[in-house]
Amino acid sequence: MSPRRPRLPGRLLLRIYLVGLAQLLLISFAFNLARRYVAEGPKQRFFERNVGYFVSEWSRFRDQPEELRGALDRAGQQLRVQVTMRAADGRLLASNVSPPRAPLSAEELRQLEAERVVSNPEPPHTLRVAIPETGPLQAYATLQLPPPPGPPPDFGIMLAVVLGCTAITSIIFARSLALPLQKLATAARAFGSGTLSARTGVRRRDELGQVAEAFDEMAERLTHLLRSQKELLANVSHELRTPLSRIRVALDLANEGDATLARESLADIAEDLSELERLVSDVLTAARLDFATEQTPGATPPLRRELVEAATLVDKAAARFRSAHPQHRLEVRMESALPMVEADPVLLRRALDNLLDNAGKYSEPQTTVRLLARPLEHGLQVEVHDEGIGIDANDLPHLFTPFFRSDRSRARRTGGVGLGLALARRIVVAHGGTLTLESQPGQGTTARVILPSLREEEQAAERAERARHIS
Repeated sequence: MSPRRPRLPGRLLLRIYLVGLAQLLLISFAFNLARRYVAEGPKQRFFERNVGYFVSEWSRFRDQPEELRGALDRAGQQLRVQVTMRAADGRLLASNVSPPRAPLSAEELRQLEAERVVSNPEPPHTLRVAIPETGPLQAYATLQLPPPPGPPPDFGIMLAVVLGCTAITSIIFARSLALPLQKLATAARAFGSGTLSARTGVRRRDELGQVAEAFDEMAERLTHLLRSQKELLANVSHELRTPLSRIRVALDLANEGDATLARESLADIAEDLSELERLVSDVLTAARLDFATEQTPGATPPLRRELVEAATLVDKAAARFRSAHPQHRLEVRMESALPMVEADPVLLRRALDNLLDNAGKYSEPQTTVRLLARPLEHGLQVEVHDEGIGIDANDLPHLFTPFFRSDRSRARRTGGVGLGLALARRIVVAHGGTLTLESQPGQGTTARVILPSLREEEQAAERAERARHIS
């Protein structure tokens, strides 16, 4: 299985947050627009009703240019009014607009002196106010008011627009959630009805994508498990058929009175029964180890541990291999003194035997199988190397899966049901070690076992205790 890509956490939460933020901004914009239309009208009417008061206040600063300019700037900022004040002779007193409004003509001055306030309703809306309010004209102010607001909004229409936009964004967001969930539900129903090839096909970088990917991975594992079970039935049926057939033939011959032929079949029957016993033992051992290490939390594997000399295990495994595979050459190399290990000698021997058997089955006769054992700083390393057909890179990730066989042929020369490596790894892991494989097609395979060992002082104490018991 390929390594998982790193993902940014909370993508679905971020999407929900962004949709909510967009809706909030939309509603805020609509209400700000409404407030502007509602508020600008009263503000402008208030200024028009009180323009005389403002002008009289500004006129008090005619001889104070800085104060007058500050008062006009405040009016521009707060009331959005552009003001230019000039003396009757056209001299500029102050202005909050650049460039200042042009001075009035003589005719306009006479009209202003007569009417005191002259209004131009045409855009832009301007007012001319005489200073002072009565008497000879001494100065005047030209004011340009902000544009009048449009008609007041229809709040029913505004509410409908807001609700419509919210509905559109909600529908888009809901579809982005509903479609992958529908695909996931469809794939789950199809897989549950027996379509083992059903997958979601959802590729997203958020939590929904993670759920879909987890479902696809689970479906892949279950598919492989179901196929393995079918292969188990086929393989076990094949393994049982031949010895049972031979036993039946031997019984038939014995019933017919042909004792000579019956005796000749006994050796083959004994060999077949031995293989069947080994097959049943492997299946039961693998099941017990799986149950203890995976199904029952906190349970310990059913190991009968004792202190064992690693060299003794290696020697016994080598002797069995030479007896079972006389057509192969076995080179055994043990580097210096091997440490003692605390292990179940029967199970650990079975793991080494399975690795050596695989090396013999998947390599040609007269080739060399190498068995190497050497001590580590706090452990023991055992390697089994063959010069066989090797393993395809696509099969390597599945080799420790029960009942998987990289060689799909059913020849008994490479027989077995794919339990050897799976059982070996379970035994090694139960002892706190690791089992890894390195292989290339046509160049052989190396199986490497690393087991923890006793510390030197513990080994010395154990050897002294054994020597004391022997003496």
